[in-house]
Amino acid sequence: MNDNSHSLDTKIIHWGQQPDISTGALATPIYQTATFAASSVEHFEELCQSWGYVYTRECNPTLTVLEAKLAMLECGESAIVSASGMGAIASTLLALVKTGDHIVSSDGVFSHTKILMNELLIKFGVEITFVDAVNSENIKSALKNNTKLVYIESPLNPTLDLIDIKKVSNYAHANNSLVIVDNTFATPIIQKPILLGADLVVHSLTKFINGHGDSLGGTIIGSKELIDEIKWPSLCCFTGASLPPMSAWMILRGIKTLDMRLKKHCENGQALAEYLSEQKHIELVKYPSLKTHPQYELCQQQMNGFGGGVVSFRLKDGIKGLTRDQASRKLINAFKLITIATSLGEEHTLVQMNGENLIRIAVGLESARDIINDVHQSLIML
Repeated sequence: MNDNSHSLDTKIIHWGQQPDISTGALATPIYQTATFAASSVEHFEELCQSWGYVYTRECNPTLTVLEAKLAMLECGESAIVSASGMGAIASTLLALVKTGDHIVSSDGVFSHTKILMNELLIKFGVEITFVDAVNSENIKSALKNNTKLVYIESPLNPTLDLIDIKKVSNYAHANNSLVIVDNTFATPIIQKPILLGADLVVHSLTKFINGHGDSLGGTIIGSKELIDEIKWPSLCCFTGASLPPMSAWMILRGIKTLDMRLKKHCENGQALAEYLSEQKHIELVKYPSLKTHPQYELCQQQMNGFGGGVVSFRLKDGIKGLTRDQASRKLINAFKLITIATSLGEEHTLVQMNGENLIRIAVGLESARDIINDVHQSLIML
């Protein structure tokens, strides 16, 4: 059922889905099959020419429902899903750039994305320029005649600095360059990059959109023209980054509660950020909707005032004679409720630390009081 008159929280549940024609099953079936039967040679040829259901590596009915829902969420015309967020990013870049092209990327992007650009794409003669895109003028200055695309994340991981998507898009389009935004941290519940001028949006569906920490997935969303360009020859046939039907079904299950989950993540994130800001042992707290965040006003406009589900902070150096690194490790190792693990966007609260002793807490769905109490009991042990 596709009805644009409905509210977003209703469309999240119903968009692209209808009861199964043969059984009446309300949940989208898991079409756990590699191949699909054709009724004749002519029918098979028609399916091959029209992206019909021939082979699950190319398309599958469970994936089709997920793609329709994701396109709706991000206000795009079309979407493709992939086996992981990196599958989506790699397929997009490999489809759109060629030898001699130039990419401008925000510095601080996901480490694996940077490795893909810096260590793989350059082997094929693609030039990469990384800039501090928090200042949009740096993007403008880095653009060249051969700049095919600008790639940004906002908020950045783990600094939670924001990039002005609308300004960057205006600069890029004036140069006839495409704009790709990784919207994993914010999700379309908080910000919609396409409405701000971006051409394509990528996600790790593994994170908030799935929301349960039990399935990998990725997606690319944009105009039908660009998505068709990525479909052939990059995804799905040739990179092999196809999403399994079971994973698509699990992500569909998670999407149905995305709106309410994100609001809870944001409530918990705000409460934790405010608590951390008052603690004597903490030097810096980064959370976009915290009034002390240097881009608080941009958060109000671009992220609709929501801070998201991740809080980053740094301890002071020299606490009771400890180096910052020693104190940070002691703090994290003393957590009882919060789990030391990578990833984000699931029900559990997770923590990890980067090389600059910036501690990133991916705030889960537990009681905000219990999360704060766990941080508190660890802080008083320093």
